[in-house]
Amino acid sequence: MTRGGGKRRTRSPARCRVCGKTLTDAGEMKLMRCDDCPCELDEALYGRLRDWRAERARQLGQPAYCVFTDKTLMAIAEAVPGTEGELAGIPGVGGRKLGRFGADVLALCAGEELVPAADGPSPDDLPEGGARTSGKSSEK
Repeated sequence: MTRGGGKRRTRSPARCRVCGKTLTDAGEMKLMRCDDCPCELDEALYGRLRDWRAERARQLGQPAYCVFTDKTLMAIAEAVPGTEGELAGIPGVGGRKLGRFGADVLALCAGEELVPAADGPSPDDLPEGGARTSGKSSEK
């Protein structure tokens, strides 16, 4: 018997956003594409995300993968989300990580330059997401 007396829901299989093939590998599902399909990764953004993640992990005293995994950063750099909703739709970005890191990630995706918090308040003292931007875009 199922809870609520309703029918049991079956999850439809994840499909590649490029070719439509059914995805079975966890890494493919996170990227929402098969390994054989072309990657549309924004290399510069991926580098900025990795640098940001390393710094945030250092500030938090955690391993980098606890902030976001490499596959999640790759998925972000492929999707280049512009809103919280788009970012939340990326596998590996749950509500907690969205609230904690979403503002920083969206700022990086928008090309904003984040100001290092070396001498400032701790990450927990910053506004939700911890983003502190210089107001300048790194792209001219």
